[in-house]
Amino acid sequence: MQTEQLNGVASKPVYAPVELNPKSNFHLFVAEQDVPVDLQSLYDSCSADKAVAAYASASDSQLLESLQRFPLTGTLYLAGTESFLWRVKSHAREAGLCSDQVRLLAPMSRERHLFCCHCHTITKEVTYSPYSCNGCGAMLEVTDHFSRLHGAYFAFQANAEDRADMPEKREVN
Repeated sequence: MQTEQLNGVASKPVYAPVELNPKSNFHLFVAEQDVPVDLQSLYDSCSADKAVAAYASASDSQLLESLQRFPLTGTLYLAGTESFLWRVKSHAREAGLCSDQVRLLAPMSRERHLFCCHCHTITKEVTYSPYSCNGCGAMLEVTDHFSRLHGAYFAFQANAEDRADMPEKREVN
């Protein structure tokens, strides 16, 4: 997992293609909902001598329980929305997994979670900018600055000097 250096933005995640970790003795595959083809093909390519487990639509409590017993020689593979990927990665970090043990597939949608820099509310499933904050109601400009801690992109007041002059609505990617 790398970050993107685009227009000076170094925090936007870049999702490289995921391969099986050949050093792992245990593979755990977790999908937010339906299992995507990429994750299924990784699962199918596991050799018979490796321990394998898979969850689709698992609850956070099920995941936390599995991560508490996660072996040191294991690798966790995640598929889903960007907010799901980073939430589960945070759980994995809390359970003691290092970043090399967690592999993130590219998010399944362009939806973003926004962190309002004014009221600190996280607004879910945003696909366009500017967007009205669910907390303070401000029209927010969506940035590419990503907080791994919050699993959300930073957003700030669009055109704070003249709130009547809003930028055109556009899709985020």
